[in-house]
Amino acid sequence: MKLVGVECWADKYFFGRLLNDKNIIRKESGDDAVIDGVAIRSKGSFSVGIVDVDKDKKIPKDFTKICENENTQIFKHNENCQFIILIGPRQFEHWINEYLKIKNSSVEDFGFVNFVEFMKQSKSLKPENDERFKDVISFVIENFHRSENHIFKLKIHLEYILEKKYQFNIEEFQNI
Repeated sequence: MKLVGVECWADKYFFGRLLNDKNIIRKESGDDAVIDGVAIRSKGSFSVGIVDVDKDKKIPKDFTKICENENTQIFKHNENCQFIILIGPRQFEHWINEYLKIKNSSVEDFGFVNFVEFMKQSKSLKPENDERFKDVISFVIENFHRSENHIFKLKIHLEYILEKKYQFNIEEFQNI
C-alpha cells in the first residue's frame, strides 16, 4: 500500500531508500496533488505527504503544526491520522545539499559540475539512472545515522508515524 505521497521522482527514490521500502512511496504530480492526496483523496484514512517548502504552501486549516526545526515542518490533521511534512530550505535538492554541507561535502564531490546541474538531473524523469545522483543519495543514506541532523530526525519521525499509524500519540511523538 502506497502510504507516503511525494511530489517528484527524486523524492520517490530518496524516501524509498530512506525508509527501506520503495513500495510505500507514491509519486504524485506536484505539491498540490500531494496535499490533496492526504487531505481529500485519502478520505480520512492514514496518509502521509512530503512536499518542499519552496513556495507558500496552502496547508489545509484542519491541520496543525506538531513539529518544526530549521529543515522540517510536520503537520497533523486535527482529527484523522493524516500528516503533511514540509522539507527545506526551499526544495528537496537544497535539503540534501544542507546535509552535504554538514558532512563538508558537495555535489561537485560526486561528479556534478555544480549545484544547478544536480538540480536539473534530480528533476529528470528517472534521476536514479544517473550514477552521480545515485552516489549522492547513497552517501546520504549510508552516513545520515552517524550524527544528529535533519535527515536522521525526519527518519525517526517518519518511522514512528508509519509504525503507529492510528495509534499515533502526540506526546510520545514530541518526545522522540
